Amino acid sequence: MKHPVLLILFVLAFTALPAAADEPTVETGYTDCLGCHDGMDARLGKTPHGQANGVLCAHCHGIHQGDDPSTENIRTLKNPKPEEAFAVCAKCHTGFRRTESSHNGSGRGCLSCHDMWHTEKTATARPTPAARLLPVKTLDACTPCHARQHAEIMKPYHHQASRIDNLCVQCHDPHRSRTEIRADKIDRKCARCHPDAAGPFLYKHLGTGSDGCRECHLPHGSTNPNLLTRSSTRFLCLSCHTDTPTFHDMGNPRFAQCTSCHNAIHGSNVSAKFME
Repeated sequence: MKHPVLLILFVLAFTALPAAADEPTVETGYTDCLGCHDGMDARLGKTPHGQANGVLCAHCHGIHQGDDPSTENIRTLKNPKPEEAFAVCAKCHTGFRRTESSHNGSGRGCLSCHDMWHTEKTATARPTPAARLLPVKTLDACTPCHARQHAEIMKPYHHQASRIDNLCVQCHDPHRSRTEIRADKIDRKCARCHPDAAGPFLYKHLGTGSDGCRECHLPHGSTNPNLLTRSSTRFLCLSCHTDTPTFHDMGNPRFAQCTSCHNAIHGSNVSAKFME
């Protein structure tokens, strides 16, 4: 290289430049804020958004322009529009796209469910931030909007919320809900807890092909045991198998319970008639 000294001076000149005007520093984007917002550092220190993780107040709220400290001169994020909240959150949480969620267009935004945990009200009510900064369990966060599903969960047979923390998100991804309702994805969700019914099987129960497990089971709750869509397995089977052999006398108790013989009802590797 002909001019190494010039190159070094050029690099040093740029590294010595101050931060861009719109890029907050610890002083302008954090320390200055604590001068008025006393105690905020202690609250934020308990959350993933604390300075220890490189998150400054100004990354979400911006910086006061000039000497005006009013709320008109900063991004307060109090009751923001969904697109406004998402624009702020997505600067760091880059893996999310609003169009992938059915919450998009329903008037719901990031702060409709999440709480940043630095308001005095929240910090007093729950001193320790919950997982994913949700102020309540997901069941309580989801059901105020999803009333029908809440009613189903209250039925006699349902997935036990008392035994499963954050019940809803065990099956649903609230950030990608538009892409998770296909039958194959539903089956994979169920298989995480019910691997014995998942296969793969040499002889698959084709009745579960179009709507997945939901062909026979109601995922949120049912008045029938095993979350069945019908009051008994016999009526459930007959809803599809209308051409049963003539010797299947439905008046005979022997044939009243299909799974007495066809006991591998989800699939089998030895019998095409699911008899093991």
